[in-house]
Amino acid sequence: MSEQQVNELREKMDALLKLKRAPSQFTIFFHLLSTGKAMTIGEISSEVSLTPKATERATSKLLDKGLIQRTRFREGSYRCDSKKILLGLLLLVNELYEKKEKSGR
Repeated sequence: MSEQQVNELREKMDALLKLKRAPSQFTIFFHLLSTGKAMTIGEISSEVSLTPKATERATSKLLDKGLIQRTRFREGSYRCDSKKILLGLLLLVNELYEKKEKSGR
């Protein structure tokens, strides 16, 4: 994995760790991650009980953070790449482990 890819994963994990501060984004992100489906704004909003406008704003912010992606095969739908999220979490856990080892605990 290149240094640029590692840095991108770190940025995504930083954004992921801050999602609790944005409840709508948190809800949408974890819904897309848990379902594994590509969903439109309308589908997401009805399944997570948010207005379409709130869903659209939160989805846009998640896109900007790189936590979700637009799908190519279904116009106007979004998905979460669980493989990238898993890679990012593994990187984060590894870095925490290394810090712990260096501190001698």
